[in-house]
Amino acid sequence: MENSDIKEPQGTKLGKRKLPLGSPQVRKTRTRYVWLNVLPDDLWLKVREGETISEAIHDENIELGGDCGGLGKCGKCRVKVLSSVGPPTVVEEELLSEDELQQGIRLACRTIVDKDLVIHRDEADFETEYFQILKTGHRPLVHPDPLVTKRLVTLPLDFQEDSLSSEWLSDLDRIKLVMLPEYKDLIAPLNCLRSLPRMLKETSFSGAAVLHQNFMLAWQKQEELGCYYGLVFDLGTCTLVGKLINLLDGSETAVVSCLNSQMRYGSNVISRLQYVKEHPHGLESFHDLMMKDINRITKRLFKAANIGPEDIFIAVAAGNTTMQHLLLSIDPSGIAEAPFSPVLTDGLVVRAREVDLLLHPEALLYVMPTKSGYVGGDLISVILASGAAEQDDDIILGLDLGTNGEIFLGNRKRLVTCSAAAGPALEGAAISNGMIAKAGAIEDVYIEDGELRYQIIGNIKPKGLCGSGLVDLVAALLHSGNISYQGLIQRSRKSGPNVQNEKIVKHAGTYNFLVATSEESYNQRPIYLTQKDVRELQLAKGAVAAGISMLMEEMGIRTDDIAHVYLAGALGNYVDVMSAMRIGLIPDFDPGIVSSLGNAASTGASMVLLSKNYWQMANNLSDFIEHIELSSRLDFNQYFVEHIDFPKANLW
Repeated sequence: MENSDIKEPQGTKLGKRKLPLGSPQVRKTRTRYVWLNVLPDDLWLKVREGETISEAIHDENIELGGDCGGLGKCGKCRVKVLSSVGPPTVVEEELLSEDELQQGIRLACRTIVDKDLVIHRDEADFETEYFQILKTGHRPLVHPDPLVTKRLVTLPLDFQEDSLSSEWLSDLDRIKLVMLPEYKDLIAPLNCLRSLPRMLKETSFSGAAVLHQNFMLAWQKQEELGCYYGLVFDLGTCTLVGKLINLLDGSETAVVSCLNSQMRYGSNVISRLQYVKEHPHGLESFHDLMMKDINRITKRLFKAANIGPEDIFIAVAAGNTTMQHLLLSIDPSGIAEAPFSPVLTDGLVVRAREVDLLLHPEALLYVMPTKSGYVGGDLISVILASGAAEQDDDIILGLDLGTNGEIFLGNRKRLVTCSAAAGPALEGAAISNGMIAKAGAIEDVYIEDGELRYQIIGNIKPKGLCGSGLVDLVAALLHSGNISYQGLIQRSRKSGPNVQNEKIVKHAGTYNFLVATSEESYNQRPIYLTQKDVRELQLAKGAVAAGISMLMEEMGIRTDDIAHVYLAGALGNYVDVMSAMRIGLIPDFDPGIVSSLGNAASTGASMVLLSKNYWQMANNLSDFIEHIELSSRLDFNQYFVEHIDFPKANLW
C-alpha cells in the first residue's frame, strides 16, 4: 500500500528540511493511490491520486449536494476537510465565505485528492466527534501464503454418492482422496461435518474447501472462492483499529477505528492493571468492553465490503502485552510489579468464539507473541514491518512512541529491545493544555515571517496541544531562544524575527508561553505552555533518549553505524523529525535515514495474516530478541540525567 503523510502544514517551518516520510517514491508511470476517509460513515476508499473528491466517491452511493453536475457553479457540494487542507481554488473563493474557507470547508467537485484526506460530508458541527487515529502504514511486499486458504475441489463422477465404486467411502474420505497426497490426514470439525452432506449436494460435488493446516473448516459454493477475506486488529491502549484484508491480493479493503472504551478507567495500562488487581470482576469488565468495541468495528467492516461474519475464517490481533491478556481474559496482574511477568509470551491460536469474537463458528484468532510484560506483540509487529529481522548488514533503529516508548535496535544477527517509561506527555496528557489527537488539537507548530503559526486537527479554533504539537512548539522556542537548553521558559536575548518575547508571561515566579489568546481559542480560554509542561516533556524525552543510548551501548555502536531509523505509532507518524531531533527525543541523524512506518502494529499483523512464514518469524523473534530491563540497570539513571537537558545546538 502506498502511504502518504496525512499531515501537511500550511506554510513552511523556518529552515526545516522536508523529509521523505512514508513509502519510497515510485516510478511516474505507475498509478499512485491514496486514502480518502469519508465521515460520518468512516468509509475508507483507496482512490487514484489526482481525482476530485466527487470523482472518487462517484460510484460509492454517497450523497452529496449539487445541481451543476460537478461544473463548480452551484457551490452546493460542500464537504468539511478535517485533515490539513491546501489553499482554496478561485471558484471556491467566489462561492464560499471566508469563515467557511477557514473552517476547512471546500467543494467536492473542485478539491483534488493528492494525499491521504479525511472529509465529513456534512460540514455542520462535526469537530467534537473527530479523533485523528492512525490507521494506515507502509507494508513491504509479501509473497501470499495466507494462514487460511480456499481451494476448488471437484469430486469425479465415480466418487459421488450414487456411484457403486464409492459406496464404502465416507464424504470426508472422498474429499481426502481427491486432495491426496497433501491432505491425506484431512480433518473436519463437527460444525463442518454436520453441514457437509447438504453442501455437497447443493454444490453438485464441486465446491470451495476452506483449509487451515490439515483442517477443512467449511465446504462452500464455488462462487465464494472470490469472497476471501481476513481481519487484523491493532489493540491500542487508547484506540482500536480493525482492517479487512483481501487474502487474494493482500490489499486493505476497509479500515475502521474507534476509541478504546477501557479509557474510562484510565488512559494507560498501569491504571488498568491496578483496577484488575483491586476489583474481582475487573478482568471480565475490561474483556467485555474490548469485545464490544471490536465486534462493533467488524460490523462496520463487513458493511463496507457487503459481507457477513460467516465469511471470515481468520483474524490476527496485535497489542501491548496487557491488552493481549485482556483480549484473552488472562489475568495480567503480574505485569504491574517486579519482575513484571506476564502469564505467557508465546503466540497463541484460539477459536474466535472463545474470546467472543463474532465470526464464522470455526474462525480462528491468531494473537501475536510477546517478549515481556512491556515489549508486546505490537513491537514484534513493528519489527516485522521494518524488515529488521530480514536484514543481514544494515543496523535498524525502531521506535514506537507512546506512554511506553518501545525501542528496538539491530538486525537478523542480533536484536535488542527495551521499554522506556516515557509517561503520558508525548500523547498530550499530563500537559496543562494537553489533549489527545482530536479536533481542536494543535498538531503542528512553525514560525513563518516572525509569526508563530500552527495547524489544528479539524481546521477549527485550537483547544489545546497534542503530542506532535508539543514537540514542535518546544523545538521552535528552543530555536528562538525562548526556552533554554536546561528547559527554562525565558525572554530571549537573541534578536531577529523568530523571537517570541511578547508571548512570554510571568506567573507565580516562573514564565509561561502564550500559545493562543482567549479570542483565538475554541473555548474562549487562553492556551499556555507552562514551565511544568516543559519539565514533563523533558522527563518523557529523557527516558526515550536514555533507552536509545543504552541499546547503542549494548550493541557497541554509534549513531553513524545506524542505517535506518523507523518511527511507528501515532506520534511517530505525525511528529516532525527535525523537531524530534532538536529536543533530543532521538539522536541527531541524517534526516534522510529517518522515516515513518505509520500504523506498524497493524502492518506487521497483516504480514502474519498473509504469510505463514511471518507467523513463524514472529514466534522466532520472541525467542531471539534480547530484552534489556531498564529498571534493573544501575546506569540507566546516569543516562537519563544526561538526556534531561535539551541539545544546545540548533539544527537549522
